[in-house]
Amino acid sequence: MSHYLIRDIVRAMDIKQAVGVDMLAVSHELPAPLKRNRQATYSRRCISNARGPVDRLAVGRQAKTANTLLALFASLVTQLRSLISGEQDEPCPVNPHRVKRELVPPFSPTLEPDTLAFKPNAEADISGLSSKRGGAKPDDIWGGFRQGPDGNCVTVSAIKAAMYRFGQSPTDIYQQVAKFNDGYLVQMRDGFKVLLTDKELAYGARNARFKGRDEGMVKDAQFLFAVSAKRAQMENNDGFAARSYQAAIRSLNDGEDERGPGEAFLRLGLRKHMRTVSVHELARGQLGMCNRRGHSVAVINGREEIWGRKGSAPYWGDAIALV
Repeated sequence: MSHYLIRDIVRAMDIKQAVGVDMLAVSHELPAPLKRNRQATYSRRCISNARGPVDRLAVGRQAKTANTLLALFASLVTQLRSLISGEQDEPCPVNPHRVKRELVPPFSPTLEPDTLAFKPNAEADISGLSSKRGGAKPDDIWGGFRQGPDGNCVTVSAIKAAMYRFGQSPTDIYQQVAKFNDGYLVQMRDGFKVLLTDKELAYGARNARFKGRDEGMVKDAQFLFAVSAKRAQMENNDGFAARSYQAAIRSLNDGEDERGPGEAFLRLGLRKHMRTVSVHELARGQLGMCNRRGHSVAVINGREEIWGRKGSAPYWGDAIALV
């Protein structure tokens, strides 16, 4: 492809430089040296024709200008033909500005880590929880904490069984627990995530109304109850718990398992660890809970927990094992 640029050709053929500005204007005025002899020579320079007298000097200048313009035009046509045909006759060097292209790496967004994506420290001191960690079981599974005057026996039974199976601390029962400025982030074993504020924990602990001889165990049980109530609110337990956290607490304190045993295990995130069994299997030592006559009890080592005391072996009821 030709390196000629139209503007370079026009620049090289500046008509003003080739002809001169004065010659581009047609004038009948004579040069200064001729003015002195104009009157004397007028009769010799002028001839008559059909159109009147003609100034021969002016005609000569016009002819010279026309010839120059024709020559320039012919040169322009020749160079345009060369440009079109691709011929290069003493080409003008063209040095276009070269843009330096920098390779841009592909966009790779930086993803913010999930708030709950952390590695919990089993020895971490988390306010609101006891110091028990590492899967340690309660010192007194029977009387360390027990149900109070409210009808939250289903949740109490599930908490006791979970403490005996995984350890007393919520950090062992749940997958992850983290403290932040004014609350807690909890991720359960089934992937369910709960955000519990300090105010909600205090309200839940107060309205659980648990009793017991082990202050640390009571503290952990209150936390588990408060988180269960928060999940009950998020899932609209009993059809009204979504109204408020207070309503969710009431839904746990007025009796549960209306649709069958195991609701409290589900709210602890333990779906994958539940199994329906016969009550006789619990009597033979399988850990779980048993519902009968509107009351729910934890069954540990083949014995029922009765209001903070070790009872007898279960012999009838709806049983759920925690495995």
